[in-house]
Amino acid sequence: MKRIVTQYLRPYYGRMLVGFAIKFSGTCLDLCLPWVLARMIDVVIPQGERRAIFAWGLVMLGLAAGAAICNITANRMAARVAAGSTQAVRADLFSKVMYLSDSQSGELGKPSLISRLTTDTYNVYNVIGRVQRLGVRAPLLLIGGLCITMTLDAHLACILLAALAILAVVVVTVSRRSVPMYGQLQKALDRLVMSVRENIAGIRVIKALSKEDWEKERFAGINDQVVQREKAAGLTMAVINPVMNLVLNVGLVAVVVAGAYRVNAGDTEIGKILAFLTYFTIILNALLSISKMIAIISRGIASADRIEAVLSMEDVLPVTEEAEGEPEGEPSWHICFSHVDFSYTPGKKNL
Repeated sequence: MKRIVTQYLRPYYGRMLVGFAIKFSGTCLDLCLPWVLARMIDVVIPQGERRAIFAWGLVMLGLAAGAAICNITANRMAARVAAGSTQAVRADLFSKVMYLSDSQSGELGKPSLISRLTTDTYNVYNVIGRVQRLGVRAPLLLIGGLCITMTLDAHLACILLAALAILAVVVVTVSRRSVPMYGQLQKALDRLVMSVRENIAGIRVIKALSKEDWEKERFAGINDQVVQREKAAGLTMAVINPVMNLVLNVGLVAVVVAGAYRVNAGDTEIGKILAFLTYFTIILNALLSISKMIAIISRGIASADRIEAVLSMEDVLPVTEEAEGEPEGEPSWHICFSHVDFSYTPGKKNL
């Protein structure tokens, strides 16, 4: 993954920084909305001034519109960067494959090369795009939401910190187990592609030798292996969503109960409780987005390592300037024959 970041993303560093800045602005606007809502409920509405209520309502509309515009713009920029960089990776990988020697191609395997040109490059595209979309937004929502909730009510923030600690342990544990699983899955996909390719290339021989049943059984075995590895990786990552929903619901109930006691005691206000609930949901959803991003990054790192393994191989077949350029002028052909006799003598063996 290091080579892709340092070499293929280098021309897009400026555009990525602009996109990160726009995404940062949009995320900050999203974080301001619950705080404005809490102020309206606790300060503006009790005053009974309609102009102030409408004014703050327009502020919320402006914040929402600004956040939407910033997020859409940043997502479009991220898609262009991901498409352009992945196109360069795929082009260089294809050029490298064309000049690999037979021993190098045999070592990697032609089905593996096909998989690296298709599936692996698509996984790299997903990683580049997802990191630009959520690499700034999700951590900022997480950190910014924590800071704001601490200012709203430090006692209720302790409930949030406890929930985040549980979820962090789950995410880290699942991510460590999922990374090698996706690497094994890609190897199984290589064998699946190889089986399909061999059957397509030798279909006439297979039919002539009546090997259809044997090939079907062999393909079924490889297909079952792919399914089992995909299922194992999917079940491992599937633990995160139910656990996160459970922690979210339990945490929300705990916040409501603790907030009710604090409101009755006069230690906090209703608007702060509503804002805290909103921030609680935002923070846990941001952590869920981070967990999904980790799953995609895990698969992308495995694919990037496979691509870099091909790009780092030594060139055995050198590319010359004459081979790269177009031939100049009209092609000329010179056929020379020497010591060739086209005569025919009846009754004599002729060569």
